[in-house]
Amino acid sequence: FALICTRVVSEVALFLFGLTFFVCAFACAVSALEQDDPDFAGIPTSALQLYKITLGMFSGTHYDMLMDYPALMCAIFIYVVTTVIFMLNLLIAQLNCSYQATYQDMVGYARLNRGKIVT
Repeated sequence: FALICTRVVSEVALFLFGLTFFVCAFACAVSALEQDDPDFAGIPTSALQLYKITLGMFSGTHYDMLMDYPALMCAIFIYVVTTVIFMLNLLIAQLNCSYQATYQDMVGYARLNRGKIVT
């Protein structure tokens, strides 16, 4: 169990690093747009709102307010496609491959332990 947790935590850390890169890039891009939405006024507040969008905590009324700014809505749409669809699928694939490799190691450790018991 500890072996699986350490390998999975490292994969999740890599995912969070990649997600943070996308959030910073899109926060800078959204802040540079000509828009007056107070939720996206500045890089730190934009980054916070983008994290909320990724985690599903961005409310529906805020999405309705985005319709007033078409360039902002387009940027948010590209962000959602990039992070929620691509990055989360990448996380699932990473965890799957990590678990398969860990399972092969666990089978080898179990065989070695059985060999110790027999001898």
